[in-house]
Amino acid sequence: MAFIEIENLGFTYPSRDAPTLRDITAHVPSGAFVLLTGPTGCGKSTLLRTLNGLIPHASAGTLTGAVCLNGKDVATQPLVTTCQQVALLFQNPDDQLFCTLVEDEIAFGLENLGFPPEEIKRRITVALEQVGLPEFASREITSLSGGQKQRVALAAVCAMQPQALLLDEPTSHLDPKGTRDILDIVRHLNREMGITVILATHRTKEVAPLCDRVWLMDEGQLCLDLPKTEAFQNFTLYQRLGVQIPETENSPVDTLLKRNHEVASRDPLLSIQALEFRYPNTDADAVRSISCEVSCGEVVAIMGANGSGKTSLIHLIAGLLRPSAGEVAIAGKLSHRVKLHRLAGKVGIVFQNPDLLLQAETVRDEVAFGPKNLKFSTQILEDRVNRTLTQFDLDNFDSEAPYSLSRGQRQRVAVAATFSLHPDLFLLDEPTTGQDAQHLHQLMDELCDEIQQEDKTLIFATHDTELTLKYAHRVLLLREGELIFDGAPRTAFANPELLQQASL
Repeated sequence: MAFIEIENLGFTYPSRDAPTLRDITAHVPSGAFVLLTGPTGCGKSTLLRTLNGLIPHASAGTLTGAVCLNGKDVATQPLVTTCQQVALLFQNPDDQLFCTLVEDEIAFGLENLGFPPEEIKRRITVALEQVGLPEFASREITSLSGGQKQRVALAAVCAMQPQALLLDEPTSHLDPKGTRDILDIVRHLNREMGITVILATHRTKEVAPLCDRVWLMDEGQLCLDLPKTEAFQNFTLYQRLGVQIPETENSPVDTLLKRNHEVASRDPLLSIQALEFRYPNTDADAVRSISCEVSCGEVVAIMGANGSGKTSLIHLIAGLLRPSAGEVAIAGKLSHRVKLHRLAGKVGIVFQNPDLLLQAETVRDEVAFGPKNLKFSTQILEDRVNRTLTQFDLDNFDSEAPYSLSRGQRQRVAVAATFSLHPDLFLLDEPTTGQDAQHLHQLMDELCDEIQQEDKTLIFATHDTELTLKYAHRVLLLREGELIFDGAPRTAFANPELLQQASL
C-alpha cells in the first residue's frame, strides 16, 4: 500500500462550471520526491489542497473520488489528524503567517499539539538554522521581505516534522542563493529524514535533479506520471504546454548574452538623487544613498538578494513610501510631494502579491476599473479592455471572479489592470511569480512592445537572470540597500565577483 493513494479524484469550485481537477489517479510511496508541474491554472495548487485535507474540510465545492493517507480517507478523517501527517507550504507566505513574531509563528502549531516548552524552543532553533535565519527569532514578521517570510513559513512547517511535505511554488519569492538553500533543506528532509515530498513548480530545471518522479498536469488532468528518467523525453508535450524541460535547454544565458542590447540616451523620465529610506523601529537603512536616472523607452531590471531593497526602491519610486533623505522625481516632479491620485495613469505599479490590487467582482471589471475612473469614453473603454484581455490571455476568464483563479492567473489580471491605464512608468515587482514560461514571456513581450511603441518606461524587480538578459536594457544590482552596479546586464553577468555580492 502506497503512503498516498489518489483514486479518480475530481473537484469543482462553487464559482466554476468546469471542474478544476478531473479523474486523477496516482500513488506515492513513502519517501518519494515528486515534481509536480504544468501551465498556470492547470490545477496544481488545488491538487495539493486535496492531499492535506483543506479540500474538502476548509473549502466549499464538489469532491469526487478519494485521497487516502496510510489507507485512511482524507475526506472522512479529522483535519487535525491529516495536518499532523501532511504539511503544506503555500505559494504566498502571507496566506500562512499570522503571528507577530517569527518565534511565535514557528511555535504556534507545536503549542496547539501540546509539546513541552523545552522541545518547542529546541525545534524553533533547529528550524531557523535549517532555513538560514538563525538570528530571526525575535524579528517582527511584517519587517521581513517576501523571501524571508517564505523561509519562516517553511521553518514553521519543518518544526512540525510531518510525514509528507507539500510545497506550492516555494522558491518563487527567493533569490538564486535562497532558492538553493531552500531546495537543499527539502532534499535533506527527503533523503536524510525520509519525508515524502511533492513540490509544485514552474522552475523544473532546479527541482528535477532532486526528484524521482514527475507529474505533469493540463486542464485539471494528470497527463503524465513517470519516473524522472523517462519524464522529459516528450519535448512536444512540454512545448505545447509552455513548460520547461531541463534536459533540452542548452546554455540559455550564453545565448541571451548575445541578444542583450542598449537603448539610446535620452532625457530622463525618472531621476533618483541620494535616496535613503529606513523603516520604523529598525536599525539599518533599507535603501542607502541610491542615485540614478532612467529615460523614456528604457526597460530596467532591479536585482539582488532577498532583503536587498528592491521592493522598497520600487515603492519609493511610486510614491508609496516617503524618503528619509534624498528625492525621487518623475518628469521633473517630486513623487512624494504629488498626491497619489494625481499619479494614476502616469505611474502604474503591480505588487509582488497581486491580491493587494484585486477588488472587483469579475476580471473584466478589474481591467476596466482604472480607465473607468479616469473617465474614458464608453467606446475607448470597451476597446481598451477587450484588447488588454486578449493581450494577457484572459479572454476566457472575463466573467470569472479574480479570487477564483490561480495565483499566476491573478498575477496576469493585476498586470492587465495596471497595463490598461498605459502609464508612462510601469513598475513590476517579481513578474515571474506563479507564471509558466509561455505566459511569462507573453506578459513581458506585451509590456516591452508597449514600451517601444509608445516611448514609455518599464522597471521590474526580479531574481531571474534569463528574464533580465532577454528584456532589460539595464540592470541595477542592490546589496543591503546600496546600488553596487548600474549598467548593461551582459557586463554584470560576466563578473562572478559582482554576482556573488548580489547573491545571483
